[in-house]
Amino acid sequence: MSADEGTSPSTEGMVDYDANSRAQKEHALGNSEIIADLARRVANLPHDLNMTDYGCGPGQSAVETVRPALDAWSRETALKSVSVCHADQHGNDWNTLMNLVAGKSGYLNRPHPPLVSAAVGSFYDRMVADRSVSLGTCFFASHWLRSTVSLHAPDTVWFADLTGDARQVMWQKAKDDWIRFLRLRSEELQPGGYLFVSTIGAVPEAGEINGTAASGRGIYRAMQAVTASMAEEGLLDRSAADNFVFGLWFLTAQEARQPFEEGSGLADLYEVDTIDVAGVAGGGDVFVSSVNDPADYARKYAGYTKAFAASSLRAGLFEATVGDGRDTAPLENEFFGRLEDLYREKTTAYALEQWHLKVILRRKKD
Repeated sequence: MSADEGTSPSTEGMVDYDANSRAQKEHALGNSEIIADLARRVANLPHDLNMTDYGCGPGQSAVETVRPALDAWSRETALKSVSVCHADQHGNDWNTLMNLVAGKSGYLNRPHPPLVSAAVGSFYDRMVADRSVSLGTCFFASHWLRSTVSLHAPDTVWFADLTGDARQVMWQKAKDDWIRFLRLRSEELQPGGYLFVSTIGAVPEAGEINGTAASGRGIYRAMQAVTASMAEEGLLDRSAADNFVFGLWFLTAQEARQPFEEGSGLADLYEVDTIDVAGVAGGGDVFVSSVNDPADYARKYAGYTKAFAASSLRAGLFEATVGDGRDTAPLENEFFGRLEDLYREKTTAYALEQWHLKVILRRKKD
């Protein structure tokens, strides 16, 4: 067994993100009241007001995440400078994002618009200045690990079905990355400022592998089925397929809380407001309205999955199969074509289930 770190960001080069990010947009809209409440709580801090959205992505969800805070601040204070920072990796589609920010559905078409900036880099490193952030948010992003992972796991492509030593290696990496993320944000938050992390989570469930039901288990198991079939037919490199695991981990509430209880130092930096995981109304199948049209249902799932998974599959499977510098498009098309066929045949057997982790932390004052 090996655990070799790579250097390619897990989410770089996401495909058609805005067109296939319905879940992200709905998630942002569903948290608008919490964002507005947190914005009101920090409105009277002695510093200028800044909202930084970590792992913002290029879609409309980034706009909808920021809007409630700006609305709250426009009512709470007219005397302070207000700024927004969108923070993400260099591979983010920045042109698309800024066109959305400035467009008809953006937030710049308002009296006294905020100053807007971008921070380019990884949120596993410092991204903005010390004590500059009044309200930090991170939605649907912190589940991605700091670097790619190679583990001998021939029966699965994702963390939740790992067993034995491979699972322990992956968990330690996920735990270390979670602590690192929170420590870095503590340096950037103003004393009294809030960090709101909401991402994909997991819950205890008897009978599941490792006793945990993780969000998206249907989608990842569908991708495992496609990976296995293509490797069996010689279309994917067998060694690459046996050692490929998506570089992510969906925390349970207890896993998210654990570092605060184990002497990591986080308890000295933050007051814990909320750490919990809750299911999504209706179970989370964002394409349930198309279930009676299997072809449409399958097309939507293939597009949705390709938007977040293609870059990881390309780096971990497709390039290893065709060789560096060669075109991976035919292999990608074959993979997602098979995935679409699987959803057309099985429909809801691989439907998206969602549990969301919510973490709200207040930076302690010095």
